[in-house]
Amino acid sequence: MLMKKVDKGEMIDIASHSSSVISSKIDWVGMDEITLPIGFLGESVLTKADVQVNVLDPSAKGIHMSRLYLTLEQKLLKKDLSSSLVQKTMRSLVESQKGLSDRARLFLRWEQPIRRKALISDNWGWKTYPMSLRVVQTPQGSKWLLSFSLYYSSTCPCSAALARQLVQEEFVKQFRSENLNYEQVSHWLAQNQVASAHSQRSRADVQLLFAPGKEALDVLKYIDALENALKTPVQTAVKREDEQEFARLNGENLMFVEDALRRMKEALLPFSELANFKIKASHFESLHQHNAVGTITSK
Repeated sequence: MLMKKVDKGEMIDIASHSSSVISSKIDWVGMDEITLPIGFLGESVLTKADVQVNVLDPSAKGIHMSRLYLTLEQKLLKKDLSSSLVQKTMRSLVESQKGLSDRARLFLRWEQPIRRKALISDNWGWKTYPMSLRVVQTPQGSKWLLSFSLYYSSTCPCSAALARQLVQEEFVKQFRSENLNYEQVSHWLAQNQVASAHSQRSRADVQLLFAPGKEALDVLKYIDALENALKTPVQTAVKREDEQEFARLNGENLMFVEDALRRMKEALLPFSELANFKIKASHFESLHQHNAVGTITSK
């Protein structure tokens, strides 16, 4: 028996139907963890994207989910991320829903490689900076939050003072009754490591909130300002001369977590495009099992 051919006609769009349960607007609905390669700071990076829109019509069954995905693909895939491109993408996300939505939000996160020069030698190496961008688009405007983390070294001022005291005491014990000359002192200092201050790898987690109309993605200038203020960012390629310079910088820039926070705040205050910022400093202690942490804002 021959099967009768079925004429499919236009495919059913369930999203255009009314909801069969309680009627209600929905704050946010969409997708998380979308893999999206983009370009940023001249490098190709692999981002994870979360994207949502709201539902204005209480009786609407749902949004056109695939349109959100396709909008990101069309607007951002392998493109160089810029503030103008993000603004166009946010408008397109709302427009893709054909009146179902009037707001959208996007969250991108990635590891950003940045090439850095050694302190003294001519070598270069790569560091990665965790980054993210949160954008919320509403009829009233947009809100941009650019976040990143950077690592630096922090040497404890208290530990340094205690170490110097031990050096002083040992020196007095060794040479109390002698009339010393320059060569003897120099030799003793070169041969004796009585004590050293403890230091630790530390991290700054930075959130930048932009003033309306001043949104920008020039993240490198903020990173440079903070690392220049701290003076002890972690290094990449290191020869002996670089390691010695790093030791000198640590000795000249002893820091409690409070010192680091104040240095970083001072570095960001001149950037007038920032409506607010928040910095969390974490010093991963080598003396303690616990960490020293602190937070500071621009206000």
